Amino acid sequence: MSTVPRPDGSDDLIEQFLRSLEVRGLSPATRRSYASDLAQLSEWLVERESGLAELDRTTVRAFVADLGRRGYAPSTLARKLSAVRSLARFLTARDVLASDPAQYLPGPRRRRRLPHALRPAEVDAVCDAVRGSDPLALRDRLMFELLYGCGLRSQELIDVSCDDVRAARGELLVRGKGGKMRVVPLGDEAAAALERYLATGRGALGRRGGAASPPPEGTLLLTRSGRPLHTSDVRRVVTKYAAIAGLDAASPHMFRHAYATHMLEHGADLRAIQELLGHSSVSTTQIYTHVSGAHLKAVYRRHHPRS
Repeated sequence: MSTVPRPDGSDDLIEQFLRSLEVRGLSPATRRSYASDLAQLSEWLVERESGLAELDRTTVRAFVADLGRRGYAPSTLARKLSAVRSLARFLTARDVLASDPAQYLPGPRRRRRLPHALRPAEVDAVCDAVRGSDPLALRDRLMFELLYGCGLRSQELIDVSCDDVRAARGELLVRGKGGKMRVVPLGDEAAAALERYLATGRGALGRRGGAASPPPEGTLLLTRSGRPLHTSDVRRVVTKYAAIAGLDAASPHMFRHAYATHMLEHGADLRAIQELLGHSSVSTTQIYTHVSGAHLKAVYRRHHPRS
């Protein structure tokens, strides 16, 4: 936000909007991005001796055009425009603006990049690179089994608590984006890795942190010193074992891509995959139909009479 409070109340309006995002359950990362993007809008308006109450379609278009001239990537422009759109709806609903100036404003054209999914053999190689039965090895193996076996995002992985595990039912409760909850199956490999980690791994990590034993309702995955993991810790673990397995590069999200792609290639319904991934729209899930195109072509060649 501006270092000097705005006399027109723009800063207060943005603060009110950001608080409304928290009430709606948007993640801290999303709220930080919106705060940064709207601070940029506020400064831009200051330079033009204007404020949020004067926001109209022409002003919004000029702001987006200025960002484009500065060389922002289409994905970044789309995110900033999304923040402005959300703020404009908020201001319109509260009669600060007579009409929504960003309602029909088109966003920048974005080239859709296909996600890179690891092959099954590559997933196996990374998982098998985790050797030993010390607490960290048990934790790391469980991390991979949950990333690939349950299709979790990094943030979802580190947010899992012991109470989220429903071992008797073979299920895992997942906290997704926007606070949305979903239940995913816990496969045999993940269940076995979980049992080993809870038996001799987590307790040892918790005691390193100074506690007699970690609370049963606490965070599932812990660091060497007994603290909850950060997403950067997950990236480091994935990078470490990918290198051991001989992969050029790998990221936590590649295991989620692999989860969806491999299920689709084995006949899973796209709607079912949408539910398991926690996508709000099936259009997001449809990208995996492109990823598995080579597999579908092979099926066609095997089964169609005129292939």
